[in-house]
Amino acid sequence: MKTTEEYRIGETIVKQGAHSDGFYVLEKGSVEIFKDDNLLNVLIYPGTVFGEIGDILEAPRTCTIKARTQTIVTKYKSQSLEKLVETHPEIAVKIMKTLASRLQRTTQKLADLSSASSFWSESQ
Repeated sequence: MKTTEEYRIGETIVKQGAHSDGFYVLEKGSVEIFKDDNLLNVLIYPGTVFGEIGDILEAPRTCTIKARTQTIVTKYKSQSLEKLVETHPEIAVKIMKTLASRLQRTTQKLADLSSASSFWSESQ
């Protein structure tokens, strides 16, 4: 089931540690992603998927996500992510592309950090 939701500036969309009950697609606006009150990322592009990790891992929410601006999202809520993907395979493709993009950015950040640190380049 999908619904359209609107959030005001600063309003919490997802709370870290809460039960995961669906994921979101950004339609308009922007959101901030926090882990333990540290700002990790800002999402600004329409079509961006967020809040999916808890559904994929069947675990509580890993981050808090707040509206940075007036924001409109589509929420996909399902008892089973597998069933949702079976009936809407385009969602699986969107999630895979999102996760691959995040992995690519994280890998680059790790590479940048390791090249800046002598810890990783010292011979043991």
